Amino acid sequence: MRGTKSPAEIELLQIASTITSHAHIAAMRTADPEMNEFELQAVIEYTFRRNGAARPGFSSIVGSGPNSSVLHWDENNRFMEAGDVVVMDIGAEYFGYTSDVTRTIPVSGTFTREQREIYEIVLAAHLAAAELAEVEGTPYSALSEAANRVLAEGLTRIGLIESPDATMPGGRGGRNRSQLGLFYYHGLGHGIGLVVHDSMPERSMIVEGACFTIEPGIYIRPNVLEMLGTGAEAEALRLKLAPIVARYANIGIRIEDSYAFTDKGLVRLSVGTPRTIEEVETMMAMPNLFNELRDGETVEKYRIFIPPGNNR
Repeated sequence: MRGTKSPAEIELLQIASTITSHAHIAAMRTADPEMNEFELQAVIEYTFRRNGAARPGFSSIVGSGPNSSVLHWDENNRFMEAGDVVVMDIGAEYFGYTSDVTRTIPVSGTFTREQREIYEIVLAAHLAAAELAEVEGTPYSALSEAANRVLAEGLTRIGLIESPDATMPGGRGGRNRSQLGLFYYHGLGHGIGLVVHDSMPERSMIVEGACFTIEPGIYIRPNVLEMLGTGAEAEALRLKLAPIVARYANIGIRIEDSYAFTDKGLVRLSVGTPRTIEEVETMMAMPNLFNELRDGETVEKYRIFIPPGNNR
C-alpha cells in the first residue's frame, strides 16, 4: 500500500522537500571555517520548524572533513576547518511525510581542485540515473547500474581504481571484490514517504506514484587501503593506490535528491536546492540573512492541513 503514493501524499512530500531545500540554502549561507557541525545542524532544524515542519524526519547528518566519509555521522560535534567539505544529509517531516536531500559543500565557500573532481563524478552518476528514471517501467536496478558505471569510470580516470571492472583480493570464500567498493559502499537510494526509508513499488520499478531518492557518493577514507588485507597482490595494489588516496583523503561527496514519478512524468521534488558546483559556490557567497529565507507561501500552506479548531 505504501509502495506508491497518491497525489495528496506527493503534495506533502513536495512541501517537505521544499522546506528541506530552504534548510540547505540556510546552511550554505551560514557555513564558515571554525564553526562547529552542530551550528549548521541548528540552522537546518530551525529552518525546518520555521517553515512548518514538525521535526527532522531522521537524525540530521552534518559531517565535515573525515566525518564526510562516515555514511551516517550524526554526532555533529566537530569544528570544521578551512579546506573541508561537509556532507549534509537532512530531511524535514511534514504532516507525517519525510523528504531526504543531501548536499556536499566546501566549508570555505570554494571547492578545491580535488574536491571538484570527485564532485563532478558523483553529479554525473546522479544525472545518469535520473535520466533513466524519466522512463516509466524502468527497473530501479538499472538506475543503480548506470550510476555504478559512471562512478567506476570516473574513479579510473583519476587513478583511484585501476579500471571500471577492477577487483581486489580478500573477498569472502576467496572471491574478489570490486575496487569501486573501496569508495562507494551503499545503495543508490530508497523509497520515501511515511518513513525516510519507505517501501518502493512492487518489483522496484519506476511507476506512477513511485517516490524515491537517488544518492550516489564517493568517500575517500585515509585508512581505506587497510581493507585490502594481506598478500603480495594486496600489497602491490596498496602501494600503487597509496599516493592517489593521500591526495584525495578525507573527501566525502554525496548528492541526493527526492523524486516522484507522476502522471506528468518524473518530478524532482527538491529542485530548489543548489546542486551544481557553480550553484553551490554562488549560494555560499551570498550574505547570511535569515529573514530573507522565509518562504511565506510555504508557511501559509500549513493552514490547509490543520484540523478544524486546532489553529488557536
